[in-house]
Amino acid sequence: PDPALRTEQAMHLVRAMITAAHADGLMDPEERAAILDRARDAGLEAEELQMLDAEMRAPFTLDQLVVRTPAALRAETYAAALVAITADTEEERAFLDQLASSLELDEASRRDLHARLGLDS
Repeated sequence: PDPALRTEQAMHLVRAMITAAHADGLMDPEERAAILDRARDAGLEAEELQMLDAEMRAPFTLDQLVVRTPAALRAETYAAALVAITADTEEERAFLDQLASSLELDEASRRDLHARLGLDS
């Protein structure tokens, strides 16, 4: 695919991680570092990393994320959010439930993603 499209998709998935990390009201230093590491691994450049740093201070809401999610990236968006957090709070679990519902992912699709990522449902 087009490199610009790949970068745009990678940015979207990192935004999903940022939104998820803020689900419980705060992003801890470990979540922040993990997101930046994944963004670097995805090949994002310094300018894009600066944009992400700004977005970490003013993240998308769940609704904003969903509206900007292309149909082809629904499962990947959920997976990105899932790996960004430990889902160890009620807020984080509720966020994942609402994200899956808003992205029209059924329970079987969610279980499959959790299994492929080696994470509990």
